[in-house]
Order: sequence, then C-alpha cells, then structure tokens
Amino acid sequence: MRNSDKESGSALVAVLCLIFTAGILTTATLSISKSGSFDVSSHLDMQRSVYIAEGAANRVQWLIAADRYSYPGEVLGYTDYSEYDFDRYIADGVVHKMDYYGTLLQFTINDALGGIDFSGTNYRNALTMLTNGFITDTDWAEKLEKLRAKLDDYTDSDDNLSEEGMESGEYEEIYASPLPRNDGFQFREELLYIDGFREIIPLDKYGRLSRVRLIPPENTINERRATRPSLFTADLMTLRTYGNLTDEEAQEVLEALREWKENRVLLTDSLDPLLLESLSNFSGQESGYYTIMIEPDSTAPRPFRRLVQSFEGYSITGPTNQKLRYLEWMLF
Repeated sequence: MRNSDKESGSALVAVLCLIFTAGILTTATLSISKSGSFDVSSHLDMQRSVYIAEGAANRVQWLIAADRYSYPGEVLGYTDYSEYDFDRYIADGVVHKMDYYGTLLQFTINDALGGIDFSGTNYRNALTMLTNGFITDTDWAEKLEKLRAKLDDYTDSDDNLSEEGMESGEYEEIYASPLPRNDGFQFREELLYIDGFREIIPLDKYGRLSRVRLIPPENTINERRATRPSLFTADLMTLRTYGNLTDEEAQEVLEALREWKENRVLLTDSLDPLLLESLSNFSGQESGYYTIMIEPDSTAPRPFRRLVQSFEGYSITGPTNQKLRYLEWMLF
C-alpha cells in the first residue's frame, strides 16, 4: 500500500472521530438545554401560580360576601345546590371549580373556627371530649393524660413539674429551650412543640393542623367564636369522640361527607335520620370566619402552589376601613 493511501485512511478516521465527538457534544448540549427548559418552565409555572392563586382567592372572598348578603343564616348541610342556577359559596367544604383567565382551578371553603379548640384553657375540655368513644381503650386514655400533663406544664406560670409533664429542664434536654411558654398558646402550630400531640391530633394530607381551631393573634377575632367543631372538618377520631359514635357509624358519616363535598349529595339523603340527629355536638352554623384553599384543578394537574387564607367575612361593601386582616395566609 502506498504511503499516500495510508495517510488518507488515517485522516478519514480522524475526521470520523471528530464528527462523532461533535455529535455527542451536540446531543449533550441539546439534552441539557431541553432539561433546563423544562426546569425553567416548572419554576415559571410555580411563580405564575402564586399570582393566579392570590387573584382567585380575592374573587372567592367577594363571592362569599355576595352569598352571605343574599342568603344570611344558612344551615350547613341542608343547601340543595340543584335548586340554584348558580353556585353557592358557604363553609361546607364543597369542591368548587373556577376558570381564572384560562387557568382551571378548584377551591374549598371551610369554617376557620370549626376545629377542636385548644386555645387558653379550653384544651382541658377538648381532652375530656376526646375520651368519648374510647372509654375502654386504656392506651388512648393514658396518651391523653400524658398530653394533658405536658399541656398543663407548657401553659402554667410555675416551674412545678407534673407527673408525665415537661418543664424548662426537660425542654433543655431535648434542645428545645426556651420552651415552655408558661402562658397560653399564641398560634395553632405551637401545639406541635408538645411531645405526643401529633399522635393524638395528626396532620392532614397537606401537613397542616387543620383539625385544630385557629389560634390567631390577640384582638383579631370577636366573641362570636364557635363552641363546637364544624361537622364539615371532622375526621374519624373527631366523629368517634365528639359525636360519641361507633367506628361503623363514624365511617358512614365520613362517606356521607365525602358525597356531599364531591357530589353535593344532601346529608338527609345519605344518612339515617337518627344518625344525623346524633351529630348535635357538631356545629351546623357558620362562625363568620372562613378558610379558603386554592388548588389546581384535579383534572388538569400542573405545577402549582396552593394558597390558604383565613379571614373574617365581610359585607358586599367591603372590609371594615377597606382593610382585611388575615388570621392565616400560607403558600405551599
């Protein structure tokens, strides 16, 4: 073979290697660019969703105001949505749909003061009620007594250690100084500092303590506080204890509540009248304070930051002094 042929073959191999390498680099660059585009797109969707959720929440507030003006004193659970040519906006947990300038959303409205009340010294009554339905469950009773001791030590003004309780020394040992507060709870999530509380009152599917009534800052609510938890925020444990129901009865009520919230089936159509009457320990009236949650539509999921707002309802003329104070405002 001539030298010129050998040189031509070597050059061809070098060119092919160069083309192959260039192809790999081009493919990698395109992959990184495409991946980056997806990443940036997701972040943009998340950022955009914040503005959409805020705008939608403002609209829902006015829808609630209009409903309150047109239908004052509504009894929750007895509103037949099929009788209206338009939607109703009350604190019953029904899933509503909204097209907000081309973005499909869903939202729910619940009573902001409808959970179990642990504010001030009311936690003692709450723990007493939580023994109902579990009279023979000694483990449950023991957990409640331990929690009561810890709550007592956390809120009382002395340093006397209760049996099963925790004072400053015990909190220091678990690196939780400067607890305890030695005063009433100032916000709901503060209860999560108490060892064992989450076992009694678990978080909901969103990681929120929604089963417990809001404890807002001082002087942000008036005396029209609900004294009973709302039926429409009740879970299995609350139904067993506050409703003093059997497990089977509580499951039946939960299914009826699901049918109400998702399909708007009246409780009178899905529950036995005697069982419905036994729910008198739950509130069927609105307190006037609302919690709304804005979410992406379940049929069109996309990157979206949920928004939760709790506030006092206002009239169709707007909030007092045209300023709205939120008892809760959270994006997640």
